[in-house]
Amino acid sequence: MIRTVNKRMVFFLITTVVLSMGLKTEAQSQALMTLEQCRELALEHNKQIQMAQADAVASDYLVQSAKTKYLPRIDFAGGWINPGDRPLRPFAINFNIPGVTPQGFSITLDFISVAPKEVYTGGFILRQPIFMGFKIVEANKIARYTSELLHEKVKMEEADVLASVDEAFWRVISVQEKVTLAQTYKSLLDHLGQDLENLYTEGMTTRNEVLKVQVKKNEVELSLVKAKNGLALSKMLLGQIIGVDANQIELDTGIISEEQLSSRLLALTNNDTIERAEIVMLRNKLAITESARKMVKSQFLPNIFLTAGYNWTQPNLYKGTQNNFGGDWMIGVGVQIPVLTWGDRLHQVHMADQQVAKAKLELQDSQEKINLQIQQNRFKHAEALKRMELTKLSKEQAEENLRITKNSLLEGMNSVRDILEAQVMWEKASSADIDARVEAAVTLSQLEKSTGALYKYAEEHSLVHKQNR
Repeated sequence: MIRTVNKRMVFFLITTVVLSMGLKTEAQSQALMTLEQCRELALEHNKQIQMAQADAVASDYLVQSAKTKYLPRIDFAGGWINPGDRPLRPFAINFNIPGVTPQGFSITLDFISVAPKEVYTGGFILRQPIFMGFKIVEANKIARYTSELLHEKVKMEEADVLASVDEAFWRVISVQEKVTLAQTYKSLLDHLGQDLENLYTEGMTTRNEVLKVQVKKNEVELSLVKAKNGLALSKMLLGQIIGVDANQIELDTGIISEEQLSSRLLALTNNDTIERAEIVMLRNKLAITESARKMVKSQFLPNIFLTAGYNWTQPNLYKGTQNNFGGDWMIGVGVQIPVLTWGDRLHQVHMADQQVAKAKLELQDSQEKINLQIQQNRFKHAEALKRMELTKLSKEQAEENLRITKNSLLEGMNSVRDILEAQVMWEKASSADIDARVEAAVTLSQLEKSTGALYKYAEEHSLVHKQNR
């Protein structure tokens, strides 16, 4: 009886191995998208990047707008007035021409109205800054620094998105691998359960053995449902980042190899650390605060400007009350000198000094944090590589244990419980190996981001996209 059972078990184990290989091949045949392709799609379609790009483009117009402050400003003003009827009181005009008119002779005149019914006005006014206490110069600097800051923000956003792509990509790979693992495990239990049912029918095993397999199968089925739900959500997250419908995402189920990790790490080690966009942004922020301080200090200086204009009126007030348009021009120089502001300007200077000091501290603090982050990510990646090495050995040991258990079962030295335990060890070791490899890939991506490698990648590939458009 034992040999009959053993033969059935051997057939079952061989069948499940073949089945496992078939599942793996099918999954690989559906591989459509690589990590590189996902990165490219994200750089082109990600909404966070597009919003940052819109801000950067808007800042270019801000620079152009600031340049116009050097140029003269011309305004037109016009109006219409209806004063109504305004009668004048009667008054006397004395004509006293010696020798001609009698003494005290006068003529009384009664005017109904001498005011015009309607008055039209219009004119152009020109104002040209000559010296505005360096306000215009510093305002142009602030606009330029702001534009540079927002363009660097695009790079920062691109690097952040690329890091998110990598993490989401490997998350999908991880869950996908675990779905395949759970399916293989479930198929193994299905065959074992069917064989035991047949043996139970023949009176060659107990009902308890059958139930053990059924309980384990139920647990695996629940794990498989959770894994499939997790896979769907993981694809949705990746799809949202790269701008692709989740139903169109099919990734290569192959776990990253040690050779791939080593080559990427070597390339990272051989390159100098690239200055991160955050540091460039903070330098621009410091420059903005310094220019803002100069603008505040310029309030102590006079403002000088040239004014000119031409005005028209109807009736022509320049020539009595002629009922036609007429006018005249004017030109002058204006000077505005601050005299007394009760200490307001001085307080604003002190506030600006503090903003500059704060910006300097932010720059230093960020640089220190980035250096710390780089070192932390180097340690995390080294730990992940070591963990990957250990889980690989554990997986190999679990596979060997499963093989030995199979052979022992052939000799009648093991029971169903032993084979179930060996399968559990193999499943846990395989799952841990998947987690370790994914962690190694994710931590390497984080190291690439902290050292600035992703910034360089984003800059190079964004340039390619612009050239192709």
